[in-house]
Amino acid sequence: MFHDFDLNLLKVFVAVYRHQSITRAADDMGLTQPGVSGLLKRLQKQVGSPLFVRSGRGIAPTQHAQELIKQVEPALIQINNALESLEGFSVQHPRKFVVYTSEPIMLMLLPKIEADTQLGNVSIELQPAHANEEHLFQGLNQHQADLAIDFTNYSSASYFTEALFTDDVCVIARNAHPRIKGTISKEQYYQEKHITLKLRREDAYLADYFTEEELHERMVAAECTSLVSQMSMVSASDCVATIARSIAHMFADKFDAQVLDTPFTGIPVHYQLVAHNRERHSPANMWLRNKIQTYFSISSDNSLLR
Repeated sequence: MFHDFDLNLLKVFVAVYRHQSITRAADDMGLTQPGVSGLLKRLQKQVGSPLFVRSGRGIAPTQHAQELIKQVEPALIQINNALESLEGFSVQHPRKFVVYTSEPIMLMLLPKIEADTQLGNVSIELQPAHANEEHLFQGLNQHQADLAIDFTNYSSASYFTEALFTDDVCVIARNAHPRIKGTISKEQYYQEKHITLKLRREDAYLADYFTEEELHERMVAAECTSLVSQMSMVSASDCVATIARSIAHMFADKFDAQVLDTPFTGIPVHYQLVAHNRERHSPANMWLRNKIQTYFSISSDNSLLR
């Protein structure tokens, strides 16, 4: 069977399995949809069993495909890593990396990626991190993303982390606020109305999650899902908000906002790189991790962003 077996058929199979779609697999591989369908049919004929069945508007893997992916994908990864180790990673070869991350990191990274003149033929695409931890791990495991940047502490033995940088939270108010000028006390904090932001995965408000004290109930004027919309609403009202300090400083001038220390004991926000263990020594993934690190200037106390 393997005398004239085409390993490219297995690459197509893995791509279709990951995307659960022939169309998306074709786009990912730079092939036509009929071309991917034809290669998949050749593979199914050689293995003697159907690998995918129709499911709604898409396709779903059969039991045979689920067993095959467990054997094929690790083998292909080993082959790819071995070739990369021999050849080394080069930005001259076209390659797209996908990074899962949060809104604050996206806002920091995108300008740096766009300004980088040394990426060659490599592109780095930022996608929002999954609200569900299991889905985030699944995305890394199934090669839907090469890396994640997150502040959650993970304990899975299948993944490793590397420290990136440390942020903290602050309070913002518009510069023309009638009562708040330069500082904010606990009394003022509770007297003012708030624009809140809830962390989806932790199901907690940002202010509560990164503060040591247990905060009392606040007067909530509006709840946002975006840091930028949070700042925008603060700039147009007399409300205050608790926000990531790095983002507050990035947009303070644009939104005419004052950045204030919180009147409570804040908990540092430790951002880290997260990747699957199989990528630890991959030259491509090592290049990506090093590249992300270069976008951040870390001080001796690991707390400052360039």
